[in-house]
Amino acid sequence: MTTTATPGARHQPVRAAAAATVFALVVTGCSGASNSATSTTQTTAASAAAPGSGLKEIDQGALQVLVDTTIKDQLIPGAVVVLQTPQGNFTAASGTTERGVLSAPDADTHFRIASNTKTMTAAVILQLAQEGKLSLDDPVSKYVPGVPGGDNITITELLKMRTGLYNYTNPPLSRRIDWQLS
Repeated sequence: MTTTATPGARHQPVRAAAAATVFALVVTGCSGASNSATSTTQTTAASAAAPGSGLKEIDQGALQVLVDTTIKDQLIPGAVVVLQTPQGNFTAASGTTERGVLSAPDADTHFRIASNTKTMTAAVILQLAQEGKLSLDDPVSKYVPGVPGGDNITITELLKMRTGLYNYTNPPLSRRIDWQLS
């Protein structure tokens, strides 16, 4: 199912921060006891840490409370966290797939990830730079031909969104493009 639930643009930084918070806390193992009943959850393995793995035990209840609390605190309509670990797979879902409608999300719900791709792309680019496969000082044109001024725009400037390139998908230019193409 595709979701169209997105708060207004003023909540963009809040959603990004919330997603980062949830991700960071999930990665640390979600250890600790839960004092709240779980809502939509699924566990496909026991939550005992693998012997000698050095991993904290994952508490499904704590994971669920974290997701429930985060979406309420950060005004996120709905979220699903799927955590795959040596201990097993854990899923915590909360909220709705569409504002104003009671439609609980699950592991098969498709969410629009929007600007979150910028963070993922930046992380991969920094990994490639660390591996020596590219330089942050390389011009964008080395990898993507046809970018206006691409010989003078570095990957660093692109990552910082300091290229001077216009976002041509936003009005009024997109209306002009649509009009000229039709």
